[in-house]
Amino acid sequence: MDFTVPTDFVDVPIGIGLDEARAEVNIRNAHPSLAVDEEHQTLSEMAQALHQVSCLLSEVGVVYAASCLRTIAGEPSQGTLAVAITDFPYGDDVTVAARGTLRGVLKSRGAGWSGTVIEIPCGTAAIFTGGQSFTLPATLSYVGEDVEVPTAQFHAVIPVAPIATADRRLMCLIAFATPNVKHWDGHYARMMAEVLRSLHFVGVTANDGIAQDDDSRVG
Repeated sequence: MDFTVPTDFVDVPIGIGLDEARAEVNIRNAHPSLAVDEEHQTLSEMAQALHQVSCLLSEVGVVYAASCLRTIAGEPSQGTLAVAITDFPYGDDVTVAARGTLRGVLKSRGAGWSGTVIEIPCGTAAIFTGGQSFTLPATLSYVGEDVEVPTAQFHAVIPVAPIATADRRLMCLIAFATPNVKHWDGHYARMMAEVLRSLHFVGVTANDGIAQDDDSRVG
């Protein structure tokens, strides 16, 4: 599986151990504070969190994840991207599978979500956009209390064509979310369109990983 990763996105490691998580956090900690003891505790907590998230991503079938922190029109903006491959016994027609997925997802999500089925270079995709709020617990909130965080979300479900998977039926799921809702239309929507246009499958399996070549991620 190949696809182009948007500029400014940094890989989130999948399925790493605690020691690897500590090393990853230390590498990314480019601005240490003067409070050494407090910093050590903070980095330890971050490593634990990264380890837990990394294991969870692996358990649910995520083969690639990344995050970005950038500036848009002078404002900080962030987003997360995840790609998963999972078994999806849909039969023989990818278009029927995509349309069925579209109906099911829109029914379950309710108001505020929209979707359509489109053709992309690698096949047929059901795409969805909408919003969802999450509660940031007080322990992680800068104001010291629970905070509701609205997010703009994009999901694409792509049944993998049988020719790429032999006797198995698989689904590729691409998910993107940003808490900077107003940046979705003018910036992140275009990024996700580029990801879909660049995606193609070659001998995909449900346990595929992602590696890197000159300008894309390859599994």
